[in-house]
Amino acid sequence: MAVFKFRLASVLRLRARIKDEKQWELRGLNETRNRAMTEIAVMEQHLRASEDELAGRADQLLSAIDFKLHAEHALDIDKRIKERAAAVAKLDAHIVEKRGELVQAMRGLKTLEQLRGHQREKFRREQDTVEQKFSDEVGQRKFVGAERRKKIPR
Repeated sequence: MAVFKFRLASVLRLRARIKDEKQWELRGLNETRNRAMTEIAVMEQHLRASEDELAGRADQLLSAIDFKLHAEHALDIDKRIKERAAAVAKLDAHIVEKRGELVQAMRGLKTLEQLRGHQREKFRREQDTVEQKFSDEVGQRKFVGAERRKKIPR
């Protein structure tokens, strides 16, 4: 029996590789986003701790310089949080773009896989037809041979 050979196998492998690369890129972007979100959470926690510390010192006498330093520190943390949030927003847009690329890559791969399946099924049907014809011919030869033997006197 002949072996099925998909003519576009190299294209299929290429598309599978592209899909894998898009998945890796998307996974990397998601990990980067998660790290950035963790950093934002840590900075927000640090900001709350700083405010709690200032509130805990309410019974103490604080100078204007202490308030100014605290305010500058809080503004610096807030500025870094906003910068990181803006970076996350850009990263989210990039993730959406990569997700679209991944969907396209998956569609291309699925199309070729379906084509391969259809061609494999067509090949199988053709092989079944050839085998059936061969079996029919062998059976017919046996029948014709048996009929001839009956007609030949010995």
